Amino acid sequence: MKKLLYILLIISVVLISGCTAKEAPDAAGAYEAAIDKLYNEDEALNLNIKYLAVDTTKMKNLTEESKKTFLKNLEKYGLTVLDTTSAELEKNGYINDTNFEEGILFNLEDEQMKNNTIKMNVSKFRSGLGAIGYEGMELKYRNGKWEIKDTGSPWIS
Repeated sequence: MKKLLYILLIISVVLISGCTAKEAPDAAGAYEAAIDKLYNEDEALNLNIKYLAVDTTKMKNLTEESKKTFLKNLEKYGLTVLDTTSAELEKNGYINDTNFEEGILFNLEDEQMKNNTIKMNVSKFRSGLGAIGYEGMELKYRNGKWEIKDTGSPWIS
């Protein structure tokens, strides 16, 4: 009888631990990978800037806690990081006549994460004639980090 109870206990533990759902990876790394890609492209847009602005309002996979970490990590560029929209930048005098003279604005609009994959549209804006981006960029979490699986369709203005 003891042997049977012991076997049932082991089976129960295995089943319970096997049924535990894995926690979804923190999406902040995906957003950071997308920004890293754009920041390092068309570097002329980065000349003489003081501000790195990010519009986080359309980032669906970002919790408040991971948002803080994400914005803090962007300080690696040595710029003042702003969590704001283009409308707020205009209202506060950062953008004049469609020119963000002292900074760049990243817009990221994503879909809900599925199977450790996030699809998003991303852009880097400096002015009406100085912006780049990707429609449908796909990022995948594997081996403990986020990687760009497909850049999607590039555009430039």
